[in-house]
Parts: sequence; C-alpha cells; structure tokens
Amino acid sequence: MLVVNSVYPAIARTSSSVVQVSQSMGDRIETQVSIVYATGELNSGGSWVDTDSDGYFDVTVWVKNVGTSRILDPTQMDVFFGQEGSFARIPYVDDAVGYPRWSYALENGTEWSDTVTLRINIHYSSAQATGTYIVKVVTPSSASDEMDFSF
Repeated sequence: MLVVNSVYPAIARTSSSVVQVSQSMGDRIETQVSIVYATGELNSGGSWVDTDSDGYFDVTVWVKNVGTSRILDPTQMDVFFGQEGSFARIPYVDDAVGYPRWSYALENGTEWSDTVTLRINIHYSSAQATGTYIVKVVTPSSASDEMDFSF
C-alpha cells in the first residue's frame, strides 16, 4: 500500500503533463501561417508615397492561415520588422505610443479561419530607406513565418 500511495500520484502528474504537452503540440500543428507577399507603399517609380492618403507610409504584409485552426485574436500576434541588423518588434496600434505600429484587416472572411488572408499594415510617420527588409509574424500559439524582401 505504501508503494501505491507514493508512486501513483507521481504517475498521475506525469500523465497529466504528457496530455498537456500533447494538446499544446496539436494546437501548434493545427495553427500554421504563411506570408504570401510584402511590399512598401511605393509609386510606379519606386519612391515612397502615401498612396492611400492616410498620413502614413505603410508596409503591407499579407498572411494566409494555412492551418486547420481558427486564429482567435490577431491583435495578440507578434510582428517583427526591419532591415537586416535593425529588426524590431512592432507594437499593435492599440498598444503603441508613436510609430511604427501595425493594424490589420481580414481580406476574405469575418474571422481568421483556414484559407483566410490577413492584411497587416505597418504604419510609419516617414518613408523608409531602400534595402532588404525582414518581416516575421508569430501567432499566439507560436506558429510563425518570415519573409525577406526589398524595396
């Protein structure tokens, strides 16, 4: 009886931990995103222009949900952006003080479920330098994708 009373709780705790890790890995496998395209707000000559007249110079990133799970709160994502060597986390518009900051819109759905594309706009108060940039998007469940692009 002494052995059962001392060993059983340890086995139960281990079993619970394995179930939690398995569930977390399942959520991560079901949640996958892919950056489809990224560009700056440029005119046909390649110069920065506030083409949508919103007062910002925007970098736009389209991210598709290619997993099988709905991503519940895109505002909880981490968006990293910058030139090589000066990569930084960009705060969501509601959490930001100043610039840069990002906002989003769903392109082809009312929730970010599978096959729906999210458009992220990273707002700057001034034009960015030309060069190679990196954008990385990380969902709340840690699924991520990144892309290098130039303008």
